[in-house]
Amino acid sequence: MTLVTRCPGCHTIFCLTGGQLHSHNGDVRCGQCKQVFNGFAALIAVPGVCIQPVVILPPPDSDQSGSDNVTAMPIAETSPPVDHFDIQPSASRISRRWLVPNAVLLVLLLSQLMHAYRTEIFIAFPAFRPVLDKYCTLMQCEVDLPRHLHLLSLESSDLRVSSSADPDVVELSAIIRNHAPFPQALPALLLTLTDTDEKPLANRIFTAKDYLDSAADQSVFVGGSEIQVQCFLNTNQLNAMGYKLELLYP
Repeated sequence: MTLVTRCPGCHTIFCLTGGQLHSHNGDVRCGQCKQVFNGFAALIAVPGVCIQPVVILPPPDSDQSGSDNVTAMPIAETSPPVDHFDIQPSASRISRRWLVPNAVLLVLLLSQLMHAYRTEIFIAFPAFRPVLDKYCTLMQCEVDLPRHLHLLSLESSDLRVSSSADPDVVELSAIIRNHAPFPQALPALLLTLTDTDEKPLANRIFTAKDYLDSAADQSVFVGGSEIQVQCFLNTNQLNAMGYKLELLYP
């Protein structure tokens, strides 16, 4: 505990040591109002926290009394307690914490985009076909080839009686061109037999397995290429006088 006294004139509280009070018989001079008073008259006890030491005045002049050799200085006000704040994690720690979840979300997003746009990716980057095939094997899906019918054309076609012994068997031949710079799915052929008034008598759809040789690649129509079509049909005495041939994707 620290001894303090209060000035009776301005009521300022001062800190003094016991030795200072006894050396001058308790007489001190107020550092605020300059009043001389007896420090023993109003001693109080306070906790010794943030209290400035008393300042000793230089020796008194010959015309001053020895009773006012000590000037008491006011006690420094105690600073209010500092609140304890929670320590927030640094930005770098937060970033590292979210690094793995963000990476997982990014992989999932890329996987969904690859699944949804696998055909478009194949068109733009044909070299990625092996990667897409492995992905679809894992995800049990297929890389669907593009089916842009407007980029296909029938360059020529012909329907004639086959050279076989059966007169009802006709031979269909045609040339199909893929104008796209990328591979496409092979189209189907819709053959319609007509009479003299061009009214349909019968029709049939031929797939790639029907019009391509078994040795040919029946899975893809290479970009910028042509294929030769040849297939046979039994007309069953329909007496067809004409035909129409169209490309389609079922």
